[in-house]
Amino acid sequence: MNMTLRRFSSEFSLQLESLRGVSAIVVLFSHCFQAFIAPLDLTLYSWVRLLGQAAVMMFFALSGYLIGTSIQNNIQQNSQFNLSHYIRHRCRRILPPFLFALALTLTLYILAPYFFSSHTHQFQNSFGMMIRTTYSLEWDNFLGSLFFLNGFVTPTLSANAPLWSLSFEVWFYVLAGFLPFLKHSVIAKLSFALVLITLTALNPQFLIYLLVWLTAFASSFGHIQQYVLNHLNSLKLGCLSLAFFIACRDAYHFHMIDQAKIYRGNYFVPFNTLIGLAFVCWLIQLQQKLSYYQPVWVKSASFSYTLYVTHFPLLLFILGCFPQSRAYGLGGAVLALVATMLVLVLLASLMAKLLEPQQRKALSRSMQ
Repeated sequence: MNMTLRRFSSEFSLQLESLRGVSAIVVLFSHCFQAFIAPLDLTLYSWVRLLGQAAVMMFFALSGYLIGTSIQNNIQQNSQFNLSHYIRHRCRRILPPFLFALALTLTLYILAPYFFSSHTHQFQNSFGMMIRTTYSLEWDNFLGSLFFLNGFVTPTLSANAPLWSLSFEVWFYVLAGFLPFLKHSVIAKLSFALVLITLTALNPQFLIYLLVWLTAFASSFGHIQQYVLNHLNSLKLGCLSLAFFIACRDAYHFHMIDQAKIYRGNYFVPFNTLIGLAFVCWLIQLQQKLSYYQPVWVKSASFSYTLYVTHFPLLLFILGCFPQSRAYGLGGAVLALVATMLVLVLLASLMAKLLEPQQRKALSRSMQ
C-alpha cells in the first residue's frame, strides 16, 4: 500500500461534509414524498425513488473514499496498520446513533397504540407506495438488525427500512479491516474470503455494492487517481448516461406496464451501480480540482447520520398520529411534507449533539 499521508484541502473537506449532509436530507425528502405526495400524485414517483437511491450511493462512495484515506493515514501514523484503533474509531462513529435508533424504533412501537388515531399499530390510511399498513416490529428482524445481519439472515425492520444500507456498510468496514494484512497473512486471506463468500451467498447484491465501495476505497490512493485522471470525464458521463437511460426505463415500466399500481424496484441495482461509480469519478475530480461543487449547509453533516437512522420510524409515527394530511389535497400534502422534514431535521440536530460529538468536533475543525 502507498504510505503517503493523505490530507484533504479545507475546500475539499467542506465539499465532502456538505455532500454527506445533503445526501441524508435527500433520503428524508424521498421518504416524505412517498408518504405525503405519492398517495395523491404518482407522476414523479419513480424518479424520486431513484433520487433517494442515488443519495445512498453517495453515502457508499463517500464511505469507501474516506475509509481508504483513513487506513492510509493509520498506517502512516503507526508505521503499520493499527487494527484496534480502526475498530475503536468505527465503533465510536457507528454504534451510538445506531443503538439509539433501535431504541427509538422500539419505543415508538410501544407508544403507537396510545397515540395513533386508530388506537392500534394500524395506520388509519394507506400511504400509497410505502406498502405499510401498520407500524410493525418483528423481533427476529429487530435482533437481525441489532447484529447487522439484516439483509443477510433476516429482513430489515419494516419500521426502520433505511437500516438496510447500514448493515452493508458495517460489513464493508469489516472486510476493509482485512485489506492491510492480505499480502502477508494467510489467515487474513482465508478470513476475508470466508466473510465475502458467506455474505455474497446470503445476498448477492452485497458483492455488487461492495465493488462500488471498493472502487471508491481504491480511488483514495494518489497513484490510482493519477492513473485514471485522464479518463474520468468519459467514465463519469458514460455511467450517468446509462443511469439516466435506466431511470427512463424504470419510469416507463412503472407508468405504462404496471399502470402505476405497484413499484417493483427492479432497476435499483444497475442504476445504483452506475450512479455510484459516477460519484466516485466526481469525488476524484473534486479533490483534484477538475470539477467544482459549492458546499451548501455544511453544518448538516454534523447530524446527517443521526437523521438517516432515526427519520423513518419518526415519519411512520407522525403518519399514524396525523392521518389527515391527504384530506387537504396536494397543497396540504406539500405543506405536511415541508413541516415534517423541518421537524425531523430539527430533532436529528438536537439528538446528534449527544450522539455524534466527535463528528461535530471534526466538522468544526474543517470549517476553521
